Amino acid sequence: MADSLHEIMVQADQKIVFDAWTTAEGLSSWWTSDSRVAGTERGANVFVFDGGKVEFHFRVDEQVPNTLVRWTGVPAEKMPEEWVGTLIEVDIDSDNGMARLRFGHKNWQSIDGAYCLCNTTWGELMYRLRDYCEGRSRGPLFAG
Repeated sequence: MADSLHEIMVQADQKIVFDAWTTAEGLSSWWTSDSRVAGTERGANVFVFDGGKVEFHFRVDEQVPNTLVRWTGVPAEKMPEEWVGTLIEVDIDSDNGMARLRFGHKNWQSIDGAYCLCNTTWGELMYRLRDYCEGRSRGPLFAG
């Protein structure tokens, strides 16, 4: 198993960072413009890419307001097989008035395939997320 791990400091309140991960408005402002949020635990969030050819489906396993987000990739028609069973974990805490975001895309079966590209992309996305939370949004990296 392989994990992709990132950490970034954000000059914003933890709630702003949490909302960027748990609302359609937040997710579509830095990740992909076509973000569909379940709004409840055990529901599935759907993120659309490449004009609808690819969809990432993540079951919401746990959300603790302002501190924790956990999702699991679930099977779906347009879901890349290697993403199924991977875990997204977002831990948010406070450090000297800033939000510290620790991100993990975990449980990859192999470092072959999309793993390396995804790791690089998540690194870029962390900076877009930070900019969005700090009021300097560059828009989503993907158009949906």
